[in-house]
Amino acid sequence: MKCFLLLIISFLSVGVIHSQTNGELELTLEGCFILAIRNNLDLKQNEMEVEKQKLLSKRAKWHFLPDVSIGATQDYEFGFNIEPSTNTRANEDFLSNDLYLTASMDLLNFSSLSSFKKSQASVKKSEADSKIAKRNVLLTIAQYYLDVMFNDEYLKLLNNQLAESDKQINRLNDALNYGYIAKSELYDAVAEHAIDKKNVELGENSKNRALLNLLYLLNYKVDTDKVVFFDNLFEVDESTLKDKSYYIDKVLANNPISKSADYNVEIAEASIGEIRGSVLPKLSLKYQVESFYVKSLSEDNEDIFPFGTQIGDNKTNSIGASLSIPIFNGLKNSYDVQVAKLDHEKAIMAKQLVNNNLIFEVEKAYQDIGDAIVEYKSSNEVLLSSTESFRTSKLKYEEGKINAFNFAIAKRNLLKSELDVITAKYKWYFNSVKLDLITK
Repeated sequence: MKCFLLLIISFLSVGVIHSQTNGELELTLEGCFILAIRNNLDLKQNEMEVEKQKLLSKRAKWHFLPDVSIGATQDYEFGFNIEPSTNTRANEDFLSNDLYLTASMDLLNFSSLSSFKKSQASVKKSEADSKIAKRNVLLTIAQYYLDVMFNDEYLKLLNNQLAESDKQINRLNDALNYGYIAKSELYDAVAEHAIDKKNVELGENSKNRALLNLLYLLNYKVDTDKVVFFDNLFEVDESTLKDKSYYIDKVLANNPISKSADYNVEIAEASIGEIRGSVLPKLSLKYQVESFYVKSLSEDNEDIFPFGTQIGDNKTNSIGASLSIPIFNGLKNSYDVQVAKLDHEKAIMAKQLVNNNLIFEVEKAYQDIGDAIVEYKSSNEVLLSSTESFRTSKLKYEEGKINAFNFAIAKRNLLKSELDVITAKYKWYFNSVKLDLITK
C-alpha cells in the first residue's frame, strides 16, 4: 500500500505531470490525479463553494461591529415658518441644512452569535464536501485508468492469439502446398484466425472507449492515438495489507464524509440557538451627533451667522440604549425550535449512518482485496497448467495428432486463464486504491 500513499501525497505536487514528445501525451496514474485536480470542472465548482462560505462567514463576523452612517439634507421653506434664531413665526423664506452621523451596534444579540457559529461550521462543511468530491473524482479516475491498463493488457493477449493464428496459417499453407494436409484443415484455421482478428478489433475499441472516458473526466482534449500510458503499477503483495481495524480507525478519524456529518450536527445545533435567540432580549446602543445651518432667503436680511459658526453652535450629541423583549408572536418561534430540534436529531442519526456506511465500505474493500489475492494465486496456478496444456496441444497439432478444433479449445483455455490472472490483478489494484482513498 505504500506506493499508493505516494499517489495521495502527489495531489499537492506542482511538478510536471505529463510531457509531450512528438505530439504524444505521456500519462501515469499520479499524473491523471494531478491533472484532474487542476482541470476537473466539478472540483472547481466545489472550490468556489468553499470561497463563498468563507465570505458569508466573514460577513457574519463583521455583523458585531457598529453600523455607521452619515447624512446631509437641504430644505427650502417658503411662507410662514419658524425663524430659528428667534423661534418666532415669520413670513420669510429659509434655506436649511442638516448634517448628522449615526452609529449603532448590538450589545446583546443571541441570534447573531448563533448565526456566526453556524457560518463557521458551514465553512468547515464545505471544505469537507470539497474533499469528498475530490475523493470521488480520483476514485473514478483510478477506475478508468485501470480500465485502460486492463484493456491494454487484454489486447496484448488477443494479439498473441492472433499472432499464433497467423503462424499456424502460414504453416498450414506450406503443408498444403506440399500435399501434407487437406484444404478443410486450412479452412478451420482461417475461421479461427477471423475470430481472433475480430476479438482484437473489439479489444481495441474497448481500450479506446475506456481512454475517452478517462480524458473526459480529466477535461483534457487530445487524440486517443496520441496518448501513451506508463504502467507504473506494482505487483500483487498481500504482505502490504494491514489489519482491518487499522483502516476502520483511520476512516472514522480522517474521512471527510464523517467530518461533513459532524459539521451537519454543528449546523443543526447552531440553528436551534439562532431561532431561540430571536425570542430572547436584544440590547442595542446608539450614538448620534447632529448639527444644522439656516439662512434667510430674504434680500434685506444679511447672513449674520455664517455656515461654520452655525454648524459649531448648533451641534448636538445623543447616546441611548434600547432593549427589545419579544413576548408573543403566535407561537411561531416555539414550533420553529421544535422543528430545529428534530433536524438536530436527524443530523445525529445521519452521522451514525455515515459512520456505519464507511465501516461497511472499508470492510467490503478489505474483503475484495482478500478475494482478489486468492483469485490471483489460484489463477496463476491454473495458468501454469493451461500454458503447459497449450504447449503440448500445439506440438500435437503441428504433428497432426489433433485437429484444429481441439487446438482452438486449448488456445481458448489459455486465453481464459490469462484473462483470469489480469482480472484478479486489476481487482486487487482498484480495491487497494479505493481502500487507501477512503481512509484519507
